Amino acid sequence: MMYKTRHAWLFLTPTLLLLFTFSLLPAIMAFVLSFSTYNVFQPIDWIGFDNYLRAFNDAQFWNAMKNTFIYWLLVTPALIVLPIFIAILVNQALIGIKLFRLVYYFPVLVSVVVTAFLWQWMFQSDGIFNYVLSLFGVSPVKWLTSTSMVLPSLAIVTIWQGLGYYMLFYLAGLQSVSNDLYEAAELDGAGFMRKHLSITLPLLRPIIFFVAVMSTMSAFKEFTLMLTMTEGGPLRASTTVVYMVFEKAFTSLEMGYASAISFILFAVILILSILNRVLIEKED
Repeated sequence: MMYKTRHAWLFLTPTLLLLFTFSLLPAIMAFVLSFSTYNVFQPIDWIGFDNYLRAFNDAQFWNAMKNTFIYWLLVTPALIVLPIFIAILVNQALIGIKLFRLVYYFPVLVSVVVTAFLWQWMFQSDGIFNYVLSLFGVSPVKWLTSTSMVLPSLAIVTIWQGLGYYMLFYLAGLQSVSNDLYEAAELDGAGFMRKHLSITLPLLRPIIFFVAVMSTMSAFKEFTLMLTMTEGGPLRASTTVVYMVFEKAFTSLEMGYASAISFILFAVILILSILNRVLIEKED
């Protein structure tokens, strides 16, 4: 046993070193810097909790937090529910079903930057979406230049690209469910919806929790779309917390303040994940 344990740690050591060097150590350093006014060019000046107090009194921070929560509410429920239906669809024993799986998964393979530029072109005033709307006599929609439409537009892009990714998790869960359960339900007179409500969803509950946590973390950390498609605009309507961290750290060079904001965001994500877990366990 000791021999196997020693060799296991030997194989894990390179990965643990990389994890410590590129994940844990930077996180520790950022936490330390959150108590300072470090700006790269000047020595570190320790100021205690002033950065955290500044964030709680900063209107820009609360605007960014509001935008982040709106974006999360638009994205996460859709990425929890819609992939279940797609997974059920591509789990059928049909001819060419592997092609359908590839089609749904293909957006995941496309770079986020390429996706952003593609959808930015489609969202233009003379883009394909407004052209289709004009065929029905609908006025052009200001997808990315309206303060009320910019976050839903970005959410559409995120959902489109994330459907196939989360579909795979549900598909793996579905393929572990015995067909005998569905056959027994059919003998009892259960229809399509009743079978999946009574069998599929309860058995997929651990995966649903996993997808909820993963999609929540992704939504709160989304940055690339805001940078490439809107640059936080219009009028900061798409400035999320992560985008604000980027601005403060690399535009204003307020590394300490940016670090404090990032740890407030970490605390929010942690609380949401714990609440999600508690709700799942309560239902169980």
